[in-house]
Parts: sequence; C-alpha cells; structure tokens
Amino acid sequence: MFAPPGRAITHVTGDLYRANNGGWYVAFLVTPDGIVLVDTLNTAFATWLKGELATRFPGKPVKVVIESHSHWDHAEGGAVFRDTATFIGQQGVLRNMDGRFPALPGDIIDRNEDGYIDIAEVEQPFLDRLWYCGATRGAVTAKDRDGDGRASPAEFFAEVVKPDITYTDRMTLRFGGKTIELVFPGRNHADDSTAVLFTDERVLFGADFPADALVQGSLRSLPSACGPFDGHPLSEWIGSYRKLESLDFDLLVGGHGNRPFTKAEMAEGREFLETLVREVEAAMRRGESLARMKQTIRLERYRDWAHYEALREPNIEAAYRNLRIYK
Repeated sequence: MFAPPGRAITHVTGDLYRANNGGWYVAFLVTPDGIVLVDTLNTAFATWLKGELATRFPGKPVKVVIESHSHWDHAEGGAVFRDTATFIGQQGVLRNMDGRFPALPGDIIDRNEDGYIDIAEVEQPFLDRLWYCGATRGAVTAKDRDGDGRASPAEFFAEVVKPDITYTDRMTLRFGGKTIELVFPGRNHADDSTAVLFTDERVLFGADFPADALVQGSLRSLPSACGPFDGHPLSEWIGSYRKLESLDFDLLVGGHGNRPFTKAEMAEGREFLETLVREVEAAMRRGESLARMKQTIRLERYRDWAHYEALREPNIEAAYRNLRIYK
C-alpha cells in the first residue's frame, strides 16, 4: 500500500528537489543564500537530511523551514534545523500548539476527554479500518516520555517547532532571488495547512491535501475519509481544491505520491468529491437510509480508482455524516 522503506533525494526541476522517508516526502529549494525546506517529518529523517544537504550543497544551510501543517508525521524533527532556520506556518499551526489537542488525522481524538491521547485512542480507529484510519500504538509510545501509557499535548508536540512567523491567508516569501507563495487553501485534511507555490519553478507542494497517504503513483485514489472527512465540511474541501486550481503552476508534488502530478489530475479529486456529495445529497432528499445508500450509490465512474472496493462504502458513510453535521 505504501512506498517501500528508504530515503532518497530526487530532482524535481530547476533548483527544486524532494526527499523521502518511505512514502512521506519533503521539498527543498536551493538558492545562493541557503535552502528553503518544506517539512521535516521526524527527527531521524531530519538528521539524515541535514547531513545529506551539507554534503551535496556545502555552505548552504537550511535558512527557512515552512511547516505544511501541524500533524506530527510531517512536522516533527524541526529542532534539527533550529540553529540556522526561521520557521514559518499558517497561523493555525501556532493556535494548534497552545497546549490543547487540535484536530488530529485519522479520526484520532481525545475520546474520554481526559486531556491525553492514549494507545486505544490512536489504535482503535486503525483496527476498525486497518491501514486507512488511526495509527499504531507507536504514535503514543514514542512520545510517552513519563511512561504512563499516554501522551499529553506537551509530549505529543515535543519534537515540533512552533513557527516564528505566521500568516493568515497568503504570504509572499522572497529569498535567495526566488519568489515563493504560501497559500492557506482552507480547511480540508487539516485546519492549518499551507500549500507552497514555487513560482519560478511553477511547482506546487502540498502535504496530505490533495494527495493523502494512500496516494502513490496516481491521484485516482479514493480518500480515506476518516473523521468523517477530518471534521471539516465537504464544501470546504471542494473550495480548497478550487483555490489551489486557481494558482499558476504546472506540476504538483506533495507529502505523498511518488511522482509529480498535473493540475488536471488534481481536479479529478475535486470532481470525485462533487460527485459523492451530489449523489449522497440526492439520496438524503429521497429519504434513503444509510444502509440503502451503500447499496444504491455505486460511484461507477470511479470503479478503477485505487481503494474503490475498500473505501466506496466508507466514503458514502463519511459524506452522509459530514453533510448531516454541516448542513
């Protein structure tokens, strides 16, 4: 399902590169004044990457780290670059690190409202929908510094660096003769995400949206739809797609997906959500039960997409629950 383990640096175009830790990717831009890095993933990977960058691009330290969003599997490890870099993120990243638990991916929430995330709260969604939601117990045990079997917000975000600079909707960064646009697309997989437009390279980078962790070589992949849809209205997911489609770029690369994609490929993800919403809303107007919807809504156009058999019904259920919440 996921890319094989391993780390590598790959060239995208011009001075832009990606580096991966298995199926998780970062992007970095090499300039005369230093390197602009998007995401750090985790401390072990960040340590490896720092060594690789020093070897390949001597005398050009990482000077800027852009945090795509606050989810731990993309944001940890920033302290490795703290000695040279300024950190930038959407204002929600700072808000989400105020000592409380923000919205976490994969339907992971503090269900018993005790102020901690425990093993069951990450593991049960994973066991209920294996490989699609939740996480393994290591997501807690690796952060459980006091050994009590759970993680407080402070423990959970101990390896995430808070941004030094935040923005609200859009920010232009000019660095090393390059222009980079930081864009908040809206609430989708996260509520604090940044899409990074490398203007000179005409490349857009986004982590977890529009390509989630299920995406490998094609964006024709049904979304995991946990949460339902990570607790954000489907109208805002669709609006996020449209905002990114309005940007001027040729290639999309992201935190997932083992090749660049085109804007047309990205638009197919919006069209899938629009189709899903339209068909579920129509069934709701007809008074169909959820069980009946799972039988009647076949999404035939998407039968050849990855995870169709496993995720057609969960997507219908998630859309139904989402549309009931966000009328």
